[in-house]
Amino acid sequence: MGCGVNLGPGREFDLIRRIVGEGVRAPEVQIGPGDDAAVLSDGWVVSTDMSVEDVHFRRAWLSDEEIGYRAAAGALSDLAAMAATPVCVLVSCAAPPAVDVEAVNAGIREVAASVGASVVGGDLSRSPGPLVIDVVVLGRTDWPVQRNGAEPGDHVWVTGRLGAAAAAVRTWMAGEEPTAAARAAFARPTPRVAEARCLVEYEVVDAMIDLSDGLAGDAGHLGAASGVAITLEVDRLPLSDALGAFDRAESLDLALRGGEDFELCFVTDPDAVDVEDFRSRFGVEVTRVGTVSEGAGVWLVDAEGKREPIGRGGFDHWGAGDS
Repeated sequence: MGCGVNLGPGREFDLIRRIVGEGVRAPEVQIGPGDDAAVLSDGWVVSTDMSVEDVHFRRAWLSDEEIGYRAAAGALSDLAAMAATPVCVLVSCAAPPAVDVEAVNAGIREVAASVGASVVGGDLSRSPGPLVIDVVVLGRTDWPVQRNGAEPGDHVWVTGRLGAAAAAVRTWMAGEEPTAAARAAFARPTPRVAEARCLVEYEVVDAMIDLSDGLAGDAGHLGAASGVAITLEVDRLPLSDALGAFDRAESLDLALRGGEDFELCFVTDPDAVDVEDFRSRFGVEVTRVGTVSEGAGVWLVDAEGKREPIGRGGFDHWGAGDS
């Protein structure tokens, strides 16, 4: 039995479609599976995000405090994707003896406080390894932004610059140390909570997602949810300066598929975003990277106008070759 969850392609998302099912949904659940978070009655928004050692991070790369900060930032980014204001955080942690749990908690509390949320509970367990952190976040919004509002003719935008976190991972995996900028992008990402709320206040955003799995994959989720095709313009992609050590092809791959930028990808009517006002308010770039059309899938178009489908999306926990 299908579950009606319109996610992009990939083994991980095929598995999600199968396991979610079509069970009874309580009347208090306004938006169920298939978006960045669930929306309950009275504007409550809830999401959960798990961070697993040697899957999402390595302890050799980060301090315990940074591990906690990064885990909570990823979960809070899901609230940003729905334009929700964070209220509180619950944390479950299974930690080996060598981990400083208080330092992990300090990182979680720091990023939660940065967006006005507090840590209100959770669970703690000893683990023989690995370190596992599961963060539940709750927020509020009167206008949750979903993934399914894109229409042909719309423009596709992203905040910030892409690829720095993936550049850090690629560098560590090569046995080298990343630049300070790349390392910071991976260790201390910024949940774009205020930026998302601003877009709602402008009344310009039609659909939105946070970039956790890479622009290619997450744009695929927007397209699948909305029943449209998304074309990304290669020369418009805002590549991070941290990609300077990589050639053009590898830089594009990291920006499109590397993941964990935790920027926002959103869709608006044409020319609806005041780029300069957004930059002056937040000190963050916002870039139009593509368009929406009838059809399906995610496509790339180059400067000569050659348009071709993206052969592979973003990170997929069950995908061949992902690590």
